[in-house]
Amino acid sequence: MRIPLGSRGSLRQLTRRRRTRVLAVVFAVGLSCCALAWAGSQGGAADGPRAITSEEAGRLAMARFHAYENGPHRVTLKIDDGRDSYEVRGLIDYRKHRAVGSYAAGEPGPKQQKGLIAWDNSGLAVATEAKGTSPSSKTAEIARAAAKVPHGGWSPRAYAGYPLDVALRVVMALGADRPDNAQLLAQSGPRYLGESTLRGTSYARLSGPRPKPQETKPQKTKSQKEGAAGAGSGGPATPQPRRTGLSPLTYWVDEDGELGRLEIRSGGVERPVTVDFTGHEGRVKVPVEPWGESPGGK
Repeated sequence: MRIPLGSRGSLRQLTRRRRTRVLAVVFAVGLSCCALAWAGSQGGAADGPRAITSEEAGRLAMARFHAYENGPHRVTLKIDDGRDSYEVRGLIDYRKHRAVGSYAAGEPGPKQQKGLIAWDNSGLAVATEAKGTSPSSKTAEIARAAAKVPHGGWSPRAYAGYPLDVALRVVMALGADRPDNAQLLAQSGPRYLGESTLRGTSYARLSGPRPKPQETKPQKTKSQKEGAAGAGSGGPATPQPRRTGLSPLTYWVDEDGELGRLEIRSGGVERPVTVDFTGHEGRVKVPVEPWGESPGGK
């Protein structure tokens, strides 16, 4: 298994060629539902998923802002549907809208593909010949290795419909420079699914908002139009569409509104993609070299 590559260059070249619209199901207040065939549901509380409380809505409303404010973040992304597997371990900076990581594609062994990956809002770039990193490398080692890759060592491309691309794009879209409106958020269909413990911390599992279905008005016949004209506007109100099902995104949020894990259910993967936020990284920065920039900004 290999990650599809693009032509040699930097992510800056890709960004100049193509500005793609951010595709993510994050929050109804911020980002809209992506047009992918996402489906599925989560196991929840003993009596099934329920509407979130105002307190839970407040926590969920702070999650994106905390991700933006408290970064950069260490992240570990895993995709494993029983056939293909990917793992990306790296660093994301929501203020810069950039991230770098090491990746491993396939099962451990001689055929496993390893290298470095960088991504932003416009696409991703892979460096397959990068040295000095492994799937267990620390973020500082990954950042140093990414900074040493020569300009021609990156293969950038725009996002496609691969599960890895979808996951990277959703993760990049998470950060927001202000809290979401908790009241509007609670009205957009998020559900409480239960409690889980991760790395010693208790998290509420909350499904994300769901887009409201668009109202479709049936076509009236000629006789119906004539009857409506004679009766005025006192006819029955058109039923409003209702949100059904669960969001393909599940947020693991602690009592302070900090995000510990994001689960993404994609139509092409049987098991949910997991993205773990394993801590803040105050000393290490996302290097600028993958974007064809010098450290001094010149």
